[in-house]
Amino acid sequence: MSFLKLAARPKTLSRATVFLMIACASHGGRADVSSDSNELVGTWILTKVLDSSVIASIDDAEAAKLVGKALVIAPDKITVAGESCRRPPTFTRHYEDAARYIRETAHAPVGRLGIPTTVEAVELSCTEALVKGYNKIVVYWKGFFFDAVKKE
Repeated sequence: MSFLKLAARPKTLSRATVFLMIACASHGGRADVSSDSNELVGTWILTKVLDSSVIASIDDAEAAKLVGKALVIAPDKITVAGESCRRPPTFTRHYEDAARYIRETAHAPVGRLGIPTTVEAVELSCTEALVKGYNKIVVYWKGFFFDAVKKE
C-alpha cells in the first residue's frame, strides 16, 4: 500500500511543477513597467529627423518642427509634443533583425537610423521605441523616425 502512495506522489508533484512552470512563464511574458521599462519612463527630447516611411501622416516640414519637442513616457501614458496616445503603453519588448523589421513594418530602409543589426523594439501603444543605446532611442511617430535622448 505504501508503494501506491509513493507512486501517486510523483504524478502530483509533476503536475504541480508543470503548473508552476506555466505560471512563471506567463508572468515572464507580461510587461512589467517597474522593472522592464524603468529606463524608458521619463522625458525624452526628439533631437533629429532620421528618415521616413513611404507613407506618413505629416510632411517633412511638420516633422522638422517636432525636433526639440518632448516625448514623455509614463507608466500609464505616452505624450509626443503635447499629443497623447489614446491607449496606455504596453511596453511589450521584442528583438528583431533591424533591416527586415523596419522594411516590413514601416516600408523604410534601415540605413539612416543608426540602430544595431538586431534591435530591441518596445511597443508604446501609438508609437514604438527602438533602443539605440544608453539613454538613446529611435522613436517612430506619424511615419517618421526621430533620434531621441533622455532628459536627465
